[in-house]
Amino acid sequence: MKLAKALWSLGSLLVNGTIIVYIILSSKAPADIEARFAYINENWNAYAIHWKAEFLLMTMVAIGAFYFAAKSKKISWSLITVGQLINLSTYPLMLGGYKNTPVELAEMINQIATVTFIFGNLIFLGGLLVLYLKDDLLRPWLKNTAIILSGIEVIVFLLVFTEVITWKQSMIAAPLANILYLINAYYGLKIKFD
Repeated sequence: MKLAKALWSLGSLLVNGTIIVYIILSSKAPADIEARFAYINENWNAYAIHWKAEFLLMTMVAIGAFYFAAKSKKISWSLITVGQLINLSTYPLMLGGYKNTPVELAEMINQIATVTFIFGNLIFLGGLLVLYLKDDLLRPWLKNTAIILSGIEVIVFLLVFTEVITWKQSMIAAPLANILYLINAYYGLKIKFD
């Protein structure tokens, strides 16, 4: 139990750093597809370290969620776990599919990774919304904040998944995800099972 709580909380806390790094790296990447993949290859060390670190942190979150799902038998934790497992499948695509790859193939891999990541987050965030709607551990103001943030993020990822807005347009909501991950980290410290 202690290890699951530590993995969930530490992963949730530290993933904030990788979200910030992604925003910085993405903001510097050119808009043109060919130039973007050239930029990724020129800065491969930064991208590879970033994705490997995020892969590790998201795995920590997934292990904690899996344990909580098994222990609590709550659908919210099952949704969170499934969403995380879907998300984890994107990292090998990015790490193995972008370096020194022809642009057409890299673009295809990018589309697969992006759609998978968006769908995984839609499920993950939906699970968080269900979790926080039924929560009795957090103070009301923090519970309501978590409900609002996870609800907004579900809507944003649903809009991206249905192609109403673009992935790039959704980046405006990234700071909300940072706050939500901080709440998740705190929640992991508070969670108890009978």
